[in-house]
Amino acid sequence: SNDGSSSWIDVPHLSDAFIVNLGDLMQRWTNDRWKSTLHRVIAVADDDGSDKNDNSIRVVQSTRRQSIAFFVNMTGNANIVPFDSCVDDEHPSQYDAVKASDYLIQRHAQSMGDASKEV
Repeated sequence: SNDGSSSWIDVPHLSDAFIVNLGDLMQRWTNDRWKSTLHRVIAVADDDGSDKNDNSIRVVQSTRRQSIAFFVNMTGNANIVPFDSCVDDEHPSQYDAVKASDYLIQRHAQSMGDASKEV
């Protein structure tokens, strides 16, 4: 959730709508204006349906949701800093500049369990 808790947000189905989950780099670029969240996609039943997945969550097989991942990679020597439009006197930069290749290597190390790598 956006409040820093570990609770999940139930996102209702809206016809002809998109749900956009942002990654960590977009959070950094927007200086925390837009938050990166851990995200998963599952269609959950609205009634007492009997279909259940391994986590005992009722699943509706007929509801269609599709998840499409889109990743951006940049030149390794690019400098990652928050966008100028997201930094001002009331919202100072929350992040130091970092080289893109260093950032990606650090994030990969963290995803593999090496918490000592700080981005």
